[in-house]
Amino acid sequence: MKKQCFIFSLLILGIIACSAPQNKSEIQSESSHEWELQILDSIQVDYLGDISTGDFRGGIGLLYDYTANTLVKIDYEGQVLATHTYPKDGPNSISYVSTVKLHPGGNPYIGHYRGPYLELNEDLSVKRNIELPFPSQSFGGLMDEKSFEFWQENIIFHFPGRDEVSPYTETYLSENFLLEKLNPTTGESSPLIRTPSTSKFSSGLLYERPAISFTLSGDDLLLYFNNEPKIHRFNLLDSGKHTETLDINPTKFIEAPELKDKTENYGYEKLVEGNIFGVFADQKYVVVHYSEGISEEVFTANQFNFPEDFPKLIALNQSNFKVYDEEKGWSNEILIPKKVDKIFAMEDPTQAFFALRNDEYLGEEQDYLTFYKLKLVQK
Repeated sequence: MKKQCFIFSLLILGIIACSAPQNKSEIQSESSHEWELQILDSIQVDYLGDISTGDFRGGIGLLYDYTANTLVKIDYEGQVLATHTYPKDGPNSISYVSTVKLHPGGNPYIGHYRGPYLELNEDLSVKRNIELPFPSQSFGGLMDEKSFEFWQENIIFHFPGRDEVSPYTETYLSENFLLEKLNPTTGESSPLIRTPSTSKFSSGLLYERPAISFTLSGDDLLLYFNNEPKIHRFNLLDSGKHTETLDINPTKFIEAPELKDKTENYGYEKLVEGNIFGVFADQKYVVVHYSEGISEEVFTANQFNFPEDFPKLIALNQSNFKVYDEEKGWSNEILIPKKVDKIFAMEDPTQAFFALRNDEYLGEEQDYLTFYKLKLVQK
């Protein structure tokens, strides 16, 4: 009987051994969350200008040249499909464009920080103005501002001015709604999303004023402040309820300390804060694109003179990707080469995307635009 039990035990152990990974490398491959950035190809666009913002979706690229006030539509091979230059002055003028967006299955849109939003035709001419329910109280906008998304029948955007509240007050971030949800058909708008308690900007303390951006992942809204290494998740189906905060946990992300009063600032005088340029998501992954910043010690040691020393800042300020997996957490830090410049959009974190080539860094003068075709690949 004892002999039979012994043989049976050996049989069970053999089955377990056969079903288990054969070596350490197999175990590592199953649990690996290491990623790398690959340059697959490049495309040339027969257009030369100063591109400040753009969008890529469904085989179409939309690029805005802020110097010429011109919108350019291309395909993924780089062929120019349409261009349209807008007047800067007069009753139908368009200026201060901060965002261009391709509606899924629909027309292009233009957003700018003073409003209104504009829906365009396929040839990029203006189809209609989307009037906003109150005037903006913002007097400065960021190019490539990621604060404009489509959700169901609505447009969600950052547009401060409700109840004539200024975004420049000391308590704006801690006491007010940050976003608006607008039905472009009815013109009705309602406030949405408050700063969660997990953010330093909810404390009422003074910090360098952040840019507010967000993206959507299904019915979740992922909001982030550019100079705080966190991503805040909200459920749009539950009235924008805050559900979690993801700490990016970068090895390096320079944050300016609390300010003594509203007259103090650190912007390009003592340090360069880390900066979140974009967050891109699907149902499984969240990708964050950020720069590390430059510390006060480095600033003091280099004695920068502006504007001639701005190229030195680029050389010293490393940009990275990190990938968040719902099951495995954050990946390694994925260094972005200096020759890779602006990254406007990422349709799917696991698919190829486009980034403007940094010709100035490479020291190459061209009479056309070049985009790298990139992909994040899991090792």
